[in-house]
Amino acid sequence: MFTLGRKIDLRYKPNLIIVLASLIVVAAGWLIFGEFPLGISLGGGFFLTWVFSRELDPAYDYSAYLAAVLSLSMLIDFEAIHFLNALWLVLHMRAVNGITGKDLTLFDVLTLMGLTVFLSFNYQNSIYLFLFALAMMFIRQTRTKPKAAGIAGILAFILFIVQSTWMSGLSFNPVNFLNLFDLLMIAGPCFSLIVFRSLSRIKMEDDKGNSVAQSRIFSSQLLYNMAVLLLFFFSDISFSDQMIYLSANIGVVLHFLILKSKIK
Repeated sequence: MFTLGRKIDLRYKPNLIIVLASLIVVAAGWLIFGEFPLGISLGGGFFLTWVFSRELDPAYDYSAYLAAVLSLSMLIDFEAIHFLNALWLVLHMRAVNGITGKDLTLFDVLTLMGLTVFLSFNYQNSIYLFLFALAMMFIRQTRTKPKAAGIAGILAFILFIVQSTWMSGLSFNPVNFLNLFDLLMIAGPCFSLIVFRSLSRIKMEDDKGNSVAQSRIFSSQLLYNMAVLLLFFFSDISFSDQMIYLSANIGVVLHFLILKSKIK
């Protein structure tokens, strides 16, 4: 019924490496903070960055390692990581890009919508509804279940208008344009799309070994970058969340540029 999960086969060496590396980061975090739960959170953020990068760049394994290492910069000012929010974004990316190789089901659409509604009302933030509606639009254009996605997207957009207008569910965060990090959070997702456009043209396969359409991959990459930007502007995400999202982007872009330079 649910087609958006992906197994981690430890017989595949890159998967085994990231699992072992994550356990090492957990142990290191435990030693640094003196609390095991914080070590788990740090290791989870490290692994999560790898997951995002694999969705952004299914063609290459090693860009995800680079991104995961970059995510350790969250130690500069380590804060709580919103894992459920991140899972929500990962599942939306998979629904758009079809990387699992399975046909999208009505149960998938309803699950994503339910999770979206929960987050939007739990955080009193309608931006999740807008991003869900955007994902449904991409699915309607590139994947199966266009009718279900279309109806769900329309309902979510109506709820977005209601929550934003009458429930004060949308507020703009103040941005310091003189702050280098704030500028990087804005410029990173914008300029990385140039690289992602080229990256999406590389032949990629889903989990069943079938070729994935370029339009699906780029739509997923576009959704991710728009989500990072909109969450930065309209939600209360932590510094650690921001570093995870940014590191996934930068890691993939740097790896692609390194490969291009070697080819030349």
